[in-house]
Amino acid sequence: MERDYLDFEVSIETTAAGQMARVTSSPVGTGDAAFSLPFKPVELAQFMTAVGPPRVSSRRLVPAEAPVREVKDYGARLGGALLAGEVGRLFRESLSTAKGQGAGLRLRLSLAGSPDLEPVPWEYLYDSELGRFLTLSTQTPIVRSFDALDVPAPVRVTAPLRVLVLISSPSDVPELAVAHEEELLRATTADLVSSGRLELVVLTDATLSALQRALLDTFHVFHFIGHGGFDETAGEGVLVLERPDGTAHRVGASRLGTLLHDASGMQLVVLNACEGARTSGRDAFSGVAQALVRQGLPAVVAMQTEISDRAALVFSHEFYYFLTRGLPIDAAICEVRKAMATSDEVSEWGTPVLVRSGSDQPFDVSALSSLAEPAPEGRWESLYAAAKSSLASATPQAAVPILERIATERPDYADVTQLLDRVKAEPEGGAQPDVEAEPQRDLDRPEPHDRAAGGKPRRRPTRTVKLVALVAVVAVAFLAWRFLPSLLQRAEPIVGIACGSPSQSSPPKTTFVVGCAPVAPVVDGEFDDWRSVTSHPVTAVVDKRGGVRAGLSGAVQLLWDKDALFVHAAVTDSEITPVRTSSPGTFWTGDGISFEFGPDPRALDPNDKLRTGQDLHVMIGVVEDGDRGGVAAINPASKGTFVSGDLAPSIEVARRPTADGYELEARVPWSALGLTIPPARGTVVGMNLNVSDAERTGQLRTMLSTNPGRVASAQPHPGRWQTVLLWDEG
Repeated sequence: MERDYLDFEVSIETTAAGQMARVTSSPVGTGDAAFSLPFKPVELAQFMTAVGPPRVSSRRLVPAEAPVREVKDYGARLGGALLAGEVGRLFRESLSTAKGQGAGLRLRLSLAGSPDLEPVPWEYLYDSELGRFLTLSTQTPIVRSFDALDVPAPVRVTAPLRVLVLISSPSDVPELAVAHEEELLRATTADLVSSGRLELVVLTDATLSALQRALLDTFHVFHFIGHGGFDETAGEGVLVLERPDGTAHRVGASRLGTLLHDASGMQLVVLNACEGARTSGRDAFSGVAQALVRQGLPAVVAMQTEISDRAALVFSHEFYYFLTRGLPIDAAICEVRKAMATSDEVSEWGTPVLVRSGSDQPFDVSALSSLAEPAPEGRWESLYAAAKSSLASATPQAAVPILERIATERPDYADVTQLLDRVKAEPEGGAQPDVEAEPQRDLDRPEPHDRAAGGKPRRRPTRTVKLVALVAVVAVAFLAWRFLPSLLQRAEPIVGIACGSPSQSSPPKTTFVVGCAPVAPVVDGEFDDWRSVTSHPVTAVVDKRGGVRAGLSGAVQLLWDKDALFVHAAVTDSEITPVRTSSPGTFWTGDGISFEFGPDPRALDPNDKLRTGQDLHVMIGVVEDGDRGGVAAINPASKGTFVSGDLAPSIEVARRPTADGYELEARVPWSALGLTIPPARGTVVGMNLNVSDAERTGQLRTMLSTNPGRVASAQPHPGRWQTVLLWDEG
């Protein structure tokens, strides 16, 4: 089943004139064309949310505020941007040449010159002229390519293909169902194992030292299931293993690569972010995959988003099936995508990413061709046993994708159809017993049957006792309502879902800390969501050109999650002047709040100027429009100063007047702040939080700030801004 490929190598590079797509090697020559990503960051995030596994709203990267474009439309826009002009002409001619030679055309994409494009899901690229997704055909696979100085020669595999599996779930990060993950992997590959084509060895000790010892034996594949992340300080991807005490051990990709590079027979790594293992908005495994390939590992398959159990069942079996049948790894991934695309309506087939160095295949598995074809009965039996195990557990819904997989292949197998109907009919937490209403009666008088042994009546609670109990319940409920937001910030699994895993073990010292929002505030002008969030006073007078009104003050609260930064401000101001936004090219005038925002400024000199393309000035002003009562605009940095920007409709604002001023709240998407990848927990940013009070003419009268040093001359110097840590609790 071997397929030969000709390579079409494209590199996207960032130049002074913009981004360029360069064909560095192809069957018909080289050339280049201008490239521009055809999506805004929010569109990209919405698309990734839509094609990923079904999930609850709190786990979305961005809310689905607008309908997401069809997968084909998205892919066509991406294909039209890359395969345009000279690049498109060379691609068409290369396809024709490859077809004439009876070969496929492998698109090798290098993004080393434009790392900001790494999160783009290129696997969904659609060629409108061919009328298909390139990665759904073995004739046109897409491979992410990285150069490596030391690529080992292909390994000849004698049966079986040996896979070392490590499932890591430390105690201090969101928990994974380790037993369930192992059971799924073993069940779906049971037929391959019984046929002698595959051997799975699962490490019961997920520590680095245990991995090192295990690698003394010969393995061909390392299959990791768990958490991944990116260490901003070290600038590299990490895998989260376990320490001997069970806590998280973030192992850098370079350190891991040292072990895997020297491992006998090791040619492939599979990095699987199962459901719940996704960390920050950054592709959890992109940095790890790149580093491993650069260190000489021939191939890495990484999941660019979390993958559902349903898709994981298809991926694990089909990938190892086609790999042991002798397909090139490029073609094997394509076949896996086709199997995933035809097994479910969710477009998770683009989740696996193939990262490679060199063009040679990592394995020679010709020796496996003499083995008997795997019999599906063994796998059905294993899957059925796994489903029954899940049905008997605390999470019976986990059996649904397993039963669905069996039903797809063998609808009449045992009682699969009946079990599937039964578990789908049950509520998420399992069936609840029916409870009949008890007839009312006088609680102070014993009923005839309310008698203990000896005929004495049992003592029933009096109305007084009941009243005390009711008061206690109400009090507990009020305290829970009052402090629930801050209590949830201590619930690591919930925080992990909302804000990802920490990028560092101990938080750095900053001016103040912004807590995670396990439940995102609703921008509705009610402000109940802020009841237990830490408040930061905005009282330092930094500009008083028109004097300071009596009682002028402010307080700001902040929260964050993987979607957005949330702001709530309460301002005491005896005279409100709405902002005027109708003068293009000028800054607003009127009352409101504002904040400067930019990357970590701790390494900057106090006199360093604004960073163009990174530092922003966000203004949220008071308006009298009879609707939201507030509006936002963003001023970008240019040539060392902030220039007048545009309205920012993606920032939701709600305001209402109070007896002595006004309150407002806003949801600021990270994409509006120029971040294509949401920040990780532990990220430090530069900010000042400000309140502006205007004259009746609209001109600035007074400015207050959380930063006493935020005078007009200090604003364009981010090294003088305050530092803010995005963490668990504020």
